[in-house]
Amino acid sequence: MANCMLRGSLLSKPAMAFARTLVAGQAATKGQLFSAAVLLAPAARKPQLLAGTVRNFAVSPVRGSAAGGSHVTLWNAERALSLALLGVVPVGLMFPSQVGDTLMAVSIVMHQHWGLEAIVTDYVRPILFGTTVPKLAHGLLLLVSAATLGGLFYFNYNDIGIAGFVRKIWATKAKE
Repeated sequence: MANCMLRGSLLSKPAMAFARTLVAGQAATKGQLFSAAVLLAPAARKPQLLAGTVRNFAVSPVRGSAAGGSHVTLWNAERALSLALLGVVPVGLMFPSQVGDTLMAVSIVMHQHWGLEAIVTDYVRPILFGTTVPKLAHGLLLLVSAATLGGLFYFNYNDIGIAGFVRKIWATKAKE
């Protein structure tokens, strides 16, 4: 940045003017005179003062993007699943079966997993919590999703299932 020549007036490029001021200030501390010539002349070497003051930004792929692919596919899958839930849940409740209960279990867990993953990715950022806490949060989310799916499968195959449970709740009458 400081090696570039200023074009136009100093007011047209305030960042460059500030960089030149920093370079000139460094030159003045070494016994050289602080003048406009120092501000307008290109720096002969990279100033040490600017090297530590400029923050480097790292652009890394977002978690979950396989091979740096587009996120459009995942977004479309999330929308398709949300749309499918509008049909899977009512049909699964109207016609109880193990296939319907399994479809409801898988689609509901996928829906909640993707939603919570977006929340964890957005709010448990490495810049705020370091690198360990976000990894633990994502790992905990995977564990919770797997346990939820396992629990629903167990409930479907060893008990009355999701549709049977909902029907039983709806059939319960209040005691007077």
